[in-house]
Amino acid sequence: MSFEERLEKAHAELQAHNVWLSNYKPPAFSLLRLVGVKVPPPYYIGFHLNAIIAFWYFAIIIFLVMYFGLLGSNDSLSSAMDKAAVWGVIYGLGMAIFYAVRRKKLKLSDWHSL
Repeated sequence: MSFEERLEKAHAELQAHNVWLSNYKPPAFSLLRLVGVKVPPPYYIGFHLNAIIAFWYFAIIIFLVMYFGLLGSNDSLSSAMDKAAVWGVIYGLGMAIFYAVRRKKLKLSDWHSL
């Protein structure tokens, strides 16, 4: 079975469980697929990969916000990187926990069994 067929089945299963579209098809995952990375929905990947993906997209956004002073203070490069790393770790772990708990609560199929 191809990746696209599995992706469609996974999306159908998540829709059947009334999962919000923004939860099972977040923009970061859609962007990764657009550039050619075949990544399953966040409910179907492991804790560590979810944490890594969430860390990177959130840390990049927070770094840009901090460095360019969009929140009112222009931080130095190293200060903005430090803050982005801390908040990225917190956000990444939080999202990975969220998806792991919801995956168990909804009793979803395994990605390879779709």
